[in-house]
Amino acid sequence: MRGRKGVFIALSLSVIVVVALAVMAPILYSRFRSSSAEEDGDTPVADDLAPLTHDELLGAPLSFETPAYLYIPAVEVYEEVREGSDDEEELYATLELGPVHLTHTGYPGWPGNCVISGHRTTFTKPFNRLDEIIAGDIIYIENPRGQYEYRAYEFLYIDPMVNVTPITQDPILTLTTCAPEGSATLRLVVRASLENFTPVETMEEE
Repeated sequence: MRGRKGVFIALSLSVIVVVALAVMAPILYSRFRSSSAEEDGDTPVADDLAPLTHDELLGAPLSFETPAYLYIPAVEVYEEVREGSDDEEELYATLELGPVHLTHTGYPGWPGNCVISGHRTTFTKPFNRLDEIIAGDIIYIENPRGQYEYRAYEFLYIDPMVNVTPITQDPILTLTTCAPEGSATLRLVVRASLENFTPVETMEEE
């Protein structure tokens, strides 16, 4: 009995060892190949790597608390854009200095509607000639990341109570001001779609 029991145990151990080797062999071989590739200076690359997002390439969106400028060649506008506020008094005080980015709207280059408002006839009156923009005109936003190029495509005169910040996944720019000139009866809205982005490194080389 003892002889048979010993044979049974030996056979069982042999089976366990064979199974373990069968399972571990591919893993050990894969590690060996990876180690060899690293020693040779090669880094293994996955075949299905996901492309980097805008966030991963450039970092988190920059708010307009970081210096940014609006440039519209067609109507000779070059103005600093400041971040707005949820506080109405603070918002109007900032508008006296120039165009303002409305809080809770999108940022340049990222999905969403980036909304910038400015006065038409008072203070720095940055949007005095906004009604002269036509379809196809280029609008730039410049910040420390580079230059975002938008192309104007839509022009509206709407009631001031109408929402000008519709939810969208498209990276668009909306400029708003009062209309007609000298009145706040209506709101003039110009929309533009993102066409191109030029990194600051490329701009410095030109």
